[in-house]
Amino acid sequence: MRIADVLLLLTLAAIWGASFLFMRVATPEFGPIPLVAFRMGIAGLALTPVFFGREARALLREHWWQLLVSGVVGSAISFILLSWASLTLSAGFTSLMNSSVPVFSALIAALWLGERLRPAQFVGLALGILGVLILVWGKLEFHQNGRGWPIVACVISCLCYGFGASWMKRHLQGVRPLVASSGSLLGAGLVLLPFALTKLPGSSPGMTSWFSAIALALVCTALAFVLFFKLIQRSGATVATSVTFLIPFFGIFWGWLVLDEIVTGQMIAGLAVTLLGTGLITGIVGRRKAIS
Repeated sequence: MRIADVLLLLTLAAIWGASFLFMRVATPEFGPIPLVAFRMGIAGLALTPVFFGREARALLREHWWQLLVSGVVGSAISFILLSWASLTLSAGFTSLMNSSVPVFSALIAALWLGERLRPAQFVGLALGILGVLILVWGKLEFHQNGRGWPIVACVISCLCYGFGASWMKRHLQGVRPLVASSGSLLGAGLVLLPFALTKLPGSSPGMTSWFSAIALALVCTALAFVLFFKLIQRSGATVATSVTFLIPFFGIFWGWLVLDEIVTGQMIAGLAVTLLGTGLITGIVGRRKAIS
């Protein structure tokens, strides 16, 4: 793997890891729905040059409703749930919960698409679920201001991500990934707009929240998608998928550095078990062993 590709991988992980920090900062002043509507709408507009080509516009017209479902369920609802959870949970902890996305994606693909899992992937699923249990152990308090419901929101968010991945495999195989991402962002942003207008904050958010919202839209969403697909083209899907292992480390780091969040042994243990399960599910761990 070339040094330039390693730097690209680390940059992408740092950007996506920072998204949990920006959500934690911006959500209290914007509110979850207005923030996500802004994030998706601005990111979609930033990616509109994708549709300057005739082929891309034709794909958009042909698959508009599949893209809409992908954007609303796979992205918008997930982002809203994570943003709402960030009102209670730390940025680092939210990023750790989100690291289990490949676990839920594999489970949904097996149940819905009938994808057969190898024995190592079954072990990975079990480890991934165990990692989540370690993370949430002793934290499922469902009283007022408890962490129970925000944690449930994170789990449902992961399920939405998993649904979105399977939906794209089933209905959007012939659509170029960047076209699919751009179309789903625009569509979801338009769907959320009327709901966001009814939930606007009573006063204008501060400059820090505005900066965080803009960074979420332009850097953590629009630019991140471009970098991700560029990494796939340069190094392949396996290398690009490995960004999953790095995102929670950056999520914890940014939360610790900027917000003075505490990192506990329970968080590290849950992360280690979850990522081991993710490695088995994606085949990264097995491939590395085979190569060696």
